Amino acid sequence: MLTIHELAVYLHLDEATVTKLVSSGKIPSVTVERQWRFKRQAIDQWIEEQLVGEDESFADVPDGMKLPLEDLLPDQAIIPTLRARTPVGVIEELAARAYTNGWLMDKPWFVGAVVERESLSSTAMEGGVAFLHTRAKDKGKIGRPFVIVGRSWEGIMFGAPDNNPTYLFFLLGLKYDRLHLPILGRLARALRNPATIAKLRALSSPDQVRALLLKEDAEVRGGRIDSLQPAAAFAPRLDRQLRLRAIRRLQSQKKADVITQEKRQAAIDGPKAKKAAAKAKKAAANALKASLAAPAPVGAAPAVAAKGVSAAKVAKPSAAKPAAAKPKR
Repeated sequence: MLTIHELAVYLHLDEATVTKLVSSGKIPSVTVERQWRFKRQAIDQWIEEQLVGEDESFADVPDGMKLPLEDLLPDQAIIPTLRARTPVGVIEELAARAYTNGWLMDKPWFVGAVVERESLSSTAMEGGVAFLHTRAKDKGKIGRPFVIVGRSWEGIMFGAPDNNPTYLFFLLGLKYDRLHLPILGRLARALRNPATIAKLRALSSPDQVRALLLKEDAEVRGGRIDSLQPAAAFAPRLDRQLRLRAIRRLQSQKKADVITQEKRQAAIDGPKAKKAAAKAKKAAANALKASLAAPAPVGAAPAVAAKGVSAAKVAKPSAAKPAAAKPKR
């Protein structure tokens, strides 16, 4: 069972957005002790329903499964050689490309929102790919939905689960929540083949990179619109590896939270324990001092003050003997 925070991380959505969807009954949930909880199997089924466009509550927003990738990925959206060498530098360079082309209205907000999302858990995946995005979608700050692709030849340590560098970065500025899951699922499926990733890393020109991405995405979308196949056969599914990685990130975060809590508790308990030990030691010393200073009871043997003198060697006062009676004559 997932909490609402875990579900937000699992879906790559903002908690406020998830709360709104749950409140309106769009996301299946159960109540446990007056708290929302979510069964992973039910959530997976809901995700698949979103991917096939069955939810028509956002009729004014384009269908993420039908929207062509070429509309989101124009020629200018490919950066074949990233100059950045740090995670924040990568985010800034990708966002700058979107801002320069007029697709992004507020670059400082967008960069900050992506950095904030990455600070929760890295969006880098095994295999050298990362899908960067914000938690919240602000329609007013994004001019048009876009995907920026950047490639680092040397690779950048971006927090991937396999602890290897990330080479391909996809910055998603999709403007609408309804676009987020379908586009993310399509990209994940298009890049699930290691051979495709290797080709994207090796291609020399931006045109070749874009052409290969469009080709792989067309194959993903092609299964959905093939009229010769029954509906059940071509219903697209979110890449299961993506879900497994999200679960592993949640487990890692839980372990990190437990360790942090233990360290905090130790920091609190440590000074208390030292203070209590010092207090007990002082009390014992005071008790010993008081016992030595107390007067001896009447009839008790005097205390021995001299060092090295045993109690046996202390002379005991003898009582006076009565005089012997003289014999009468």
